Amino acid sequence: MSHLAQPAAVPVPPVEPAPAVADFLPPELRVPSHDQVEGRMMPWPWPVVLDGEVVACAECETYRDWLIISTRGQVWLRCRAGHEQLEPRLDTAWFNRHSGPSDATHATFEDCLRHLGH
Repeated sequence: MSHLAQPAAVPVPPVEPAPAVADFLPPELRVPSHDQVEGRMMPWPWPVVLDGEVVACAECETYRDWLIISTRGQVWLRCRAGHEQLEPRLDTAWFNRHSGPSDATHATFEDCLRHLGH
């Protein structure tokens, strides 16, 4: 039976830790993460058609010019008159597919409404 001798260990120089660098985006270009916002909203000037039915406001019967609000896993419709109704046939995935990137972040719901002209 023969044994092979182990090769001599080659010394490895110590590795210097990488220097810490500032985050690559300046604060004014960072967007809040999903857990930092209460919800998102987008204007929807067209009628909302679900299951072949045009959705109308339960109070004033308007059927277009909505704000669509996604918050806490629910989607709400808000008409120009300020009436809000839960729309259980829509979900966050639908909202995400139809919304574009956010163009602003607001401290309050009312500030967001003003920004969107409602």
